[in-house]
Order: sequence, then C-alpha cells, then structure tokens
Amino acid sequence: MLAVDEEKHKVIGFITAISDGVLSAYIPLLEVLPEYKQQGIGQKLVEYMLEELDDIYMIDIMCDPDLQPYYEKFGMVKSTGMILRNYKNQSGK
Repeated sequence: MLAVDEEKHKVIGFITAISDGVLSAYIPLLEVLPEYKQQGIGQKLVEYMLEELDDIYMIDIMCDPDLQPYYEKFGMVKSTGMILRNYKNQSGK
C-alpha cells in the first residue's frame, strides 16, 4: 500500500505484507519520508493493512524495542523470536 502526495505526484510512504492468504502474514516494512512523519500517515497505512489482513490468523511484525509502543496502539503484543540478518546484503544487491 502506498501513501501519495497528490500535489507533488510522489510516494511519501508505504507498507508491505507477505502472506499465504490463509493463516499468516508478515509486515516487513513501514516507511514514511522524514518530512511527512508525525502527520498520521504511518498510522493510516498500518490501519489499512490490518484491515486488509483482518481474516488472517496471525500477523507478525519485527521491530526494535523503541517501536513496540507504537504497534501496541494497534492491539499488537510483544513477543520473542529469532532472526538472522545478512547485513552485507542489506542494499538488495
């Protein structure tokens, strides 16, 4: 899902989800351009995505601890898990 500044004709934020369409979904990215933060754009993107995924049993997001209170506002709860990051591949190359 995209947030667009229609006056400037540019994408200002987005959220993505990966799902099997039945049981589980993972939201890997929520991004809003710095100059558009604190305007409720990220909140609306999360709300729209959660609405889209409403029939899915489990919706997971991995985030840093300082972002957990943000996602708690949407009814999400803290969890533990394991991750592996290959930082050398972070740029997608």
